[in-house]
Amino acid sequence: MNAVTLKNGSKEASAAVAATMMSLNALVRDAPIVFYEMVQLCRDPGHEVWSSSILQDLMALSLVGSDGRVHSTVRNVVLSAVSGDGLNMRLAVPVA
Repeated sequence: MNAVTLKNGSKEASAAVAATMMSLNALVRDAPIVFYEMVQLCRDPGHEVWSSSILQDLMALSLVGSDGRVHSTVRNVVLSAVSGDGLNMRLAVPVA
């Protein structure tokens, strides 16, 4: 496994980081509300998304499981790549 160290200190497979970032970039570009909800789920596991269609969108990108939970690798990438809140959220390279 080719691992990289993320800004939050976790070590994750580089392929998983790349795939997650591709999905996050697509959300920022095409579905900013879904991106916002994804970040909120990662920051607060008890967060409830606005609608089931948002959850389905996240499942389609394999960002959440069928149970609505975020895998730890995805969470680590999101927490390392996203800064700011609300309209000031920014997506950056998650690798330290």
